[in-house]
Amino acid sequence: MTADHRFVTRATVILDSFRRCVGRELIDRSGDAAEDARRLFDLPLAVLAHDTAPQPLLDWANQAAARAFDATPESLLGRPSAATAPADAAADRGKLFEALARDGFVTGYCGVRVSLTGRRFIIDDVTVLEVADAAGRPAGHAAVIGSTRPAGCEASPGKPEA
Repeated sequence: MTADHRFVTRATVILDSFRRCVGRELIDRSGDAAEDARRLFDLPLAVLAHDTAPQPLLDWANQAAARAFDATPESLLGRPSAATAPADAAADRGKLFEALARDGFVTGYCGVRVSLTGRRFIIDDVTVLEVADAAGRPAGHAAVIGSTRPAGCEASPGKPEA
C-alpha cells in the first residue's frame, strides 16, 4: 500500500461518499485517515474508483480488487476504467451509468469484467456510487464488489443486470 497523501485523501473521499450514498459505513472508521485508508486497502471486498476524465482512469484500488483483476493495486492505477469490462459489455455499462446519473448509487449490480490477463469473470452484488469530494464536487465513481465468480455462469437469481 502506498500511504501517500493522495492515496489517503482518495480513500477518505470514497469512504465519505459511501456513507453519504448508502447510509452506512463501509468499514469501522478509526478517526485517523491513514488508518482508515489502510483498513479500506485491506478490506476483503474489492474496491475500485475512477476519476472524472472523459475516459475515466482508475485512481484507487485495494488488494482484493487487484486479486480479482489478476493485478497489483499499482498496476490497476491509470488504466482506463472501461478496460475492466469486455467490449461486448458496453451497453451494460451504459445502463449502469444512466442509473448512477439518475439515482447517485446502484446496489445489487452484476456484470462481466475482464482481468489484466484477459480472464473474464462475473462481479456480483456490487454497489456503485458517485464519489464527491469534501466540497461536494463530483470526483468520479467507486465500486464495492460483493463477490466474483467465473464467467459463463447464468446471472444469480435476484441480482439485476443494470
